[in-house]
Amino acid sequence: MQVTDTIADLLTRIRNAQAARHDTVEVPASNMKKAICQILVDEGYVKGFNVTEDGKQGMITITLKYANGKQPVIKGLKRVSKPGLRIYSNAQDLPKVMKGLGVAIISTSKGIMTDGLPGKKTSAAKCWRSFGKKRGCESMSRIGRKPINIPAGVEVNVNGSEVTVKGPKGTLAQSFNPKMSIAVEGSDILVTRPDDEKESRSLHGLTRTLIHNMVVGVTEGFSKTLEVQGVGYRVQKQGKDLVMNLGYSHQVIVSENEDIKIDAPNANTIVISGIDKQKVGQFAAEVREKRPPEPYKARASAMPASLCAARKASR
Repeated sequence: MQVTDTIADLLTRIRNAQAARHDTVEVPASNMKKAICQILVDEGYVKGFNVTEDGKQGMITITLKYANGKQPVIKGLKRVSKPGLRIYSNAQDLPKVMKGLGVAIISTSKGIMTDGLPGKKTSAAKCWRSFGKKRGCESMSRIGRKPINIPAGVEVNVNGSEVTVKGPKGTLAQSFNPKMSIAVEGSDILVTRPDDEKESRSLHGLTRTLIHNMVVGVTEGFSKTLEVQGVGYRVQKQGKDLVMNLGYSHQVIVSENEDIKIDAPNANTIVISGIDKQKVGQFAAEVREKRPPEPYKARASAMPASLCAARKASR
């Protein structure tokens, strides 16, 4: 028989074995079950457990614990978060089992741990408080630690906090926060931060992302595609000008500049491209504002294709 909820199966086997006053109980092994069993041992609810390898999944043998004439130490086991109904909680709202006398075993981003009894190193509350406050910054700092590969044909110069990237499509230069240390080592660009303060972690990931976009821009470039929708709406390219008929009494004209190139492959499509991702996005937004979408009619002069503007080069 296939078991769909392996954790509920573990709890049921322990519960039934205790009711029958068995000394041990066997369950199929898994990393999560091992972690749960270790917590039960640490908290004094079972005597111990052993893992037997069989070349497949393996088996866990749990030695149960009794007191005062075969009275089970564990008074109750309850599965709260189930595969069909997940229960999520922040650190402040973690459940209290028997008003704090029991233990809640919780799955977190840091692994399986208890609900945070005072002084416990395996405190989920302590971990979640830290994780909840720093989650965004930690994500950015993980991005910041990734080296940026310099493709062939790309030249990168770092002068203090100013970075210049030269490639087949052009040259980009930008100044960054002087707190960040930027260096070229071999074929990689490395960004390091001076400390683990919140601001430094945020700047770390941001700086790395902006430099990466510069490298992508001078090699592949960025583009956004706008789709023109509306009866009688059409666009055409005339020299460096984009001429748009958007239902007004007059034509709307926007022109290319040294950073932006405009294409109109057909009467209902606008393609805006360039090497600077920020400028491409800003220009596309300005074109879209010439005739914003009407939310109740689902019409627009420059409604982004597939509901949003598409970027040509992936980050």
